[in-house]
Amino acid sequence: MSSLPDIELVFVSGVFEPGIWKHQRKYFDRCSQVETVGGKNFSALRDDVLERLESCENAVVVGAEMGNHVVQSVEDHESVVSTVLTGPFDRPPFIGERSWGYGRKVLRHPKLARKFLFTESEYRIVKEFLHMIEAPDFETYRSFLGKSLRVPVKNSLTIYNQGCRFSSMDAVEDLRPNSETALLDAGSFSFFEKPQEYNKALNDYLLGRKDILEKRRLVKSASENRSLKDFEDKLSLERT
Repeated sequence: MSSLPDIELVFVSGVFEPGIWKHQRKYFDRCSQVETVGGKNFSALRDDVLERLESCENAVVVGAEMGNHVVQSVEDHESVVSTVLTGPFDRPPFIGERSWGYGRKVLRHPKLARKFLFTESEYRIVKEFLHMIEAPDFETYRSFLGKSLRVPVKNSLTIYNQGCRFSSMDAVEDLRPNSETALLDAGSFSFFEKPQEYNKALNDYLLGRKDILEKRRLVKSASENRSLKDFEDKLSLERT
């Protein structure tokens, strides 16, 4: 791994537990501060992310599935340098509690999960993923309904999972005016299904943030110097 800029990484899953970021924590923990959050309703998850950002100076916030909506909701935080969005990108469908119950069944059967959520991965990968998650209740899912993604304000990376049934290239195109794009041959959870490819795409993107971080450092330094000068001028006036 090449030397990354001095950043903090906050990985945000939506309705699923943060343990699904295990491959990213192991990979990036060697050179960056890494936080993982997830498995809560929208409001609680957003509060959790904001709390983590308070201890960050230059954070890159990485989302997956419905966590993408949380990521965009905190994009304007002063410590956020950039955001990364990982499919699915289409708006969560309005389904009833009965249909959601069927979806929970998919998450308990490896054959169904492999068919709907993964590509041609080995069953051991699918089984490991299902073992790590708990099927969310309907109220948690419903807290994300009605939310949609917009063009990022700050420079962003969009990781499109080409084998995902719940994403479309049209949705990715809508984000492109201020977002770079990486295409991965994987299902809905590329970061778990093909972690090496995912980590490389993310690592390459992070290496490109060095110029942005240097500009932030210069702006912060100039602001601090200006504040110090104002303070010294105020003291001079008080002494005269």
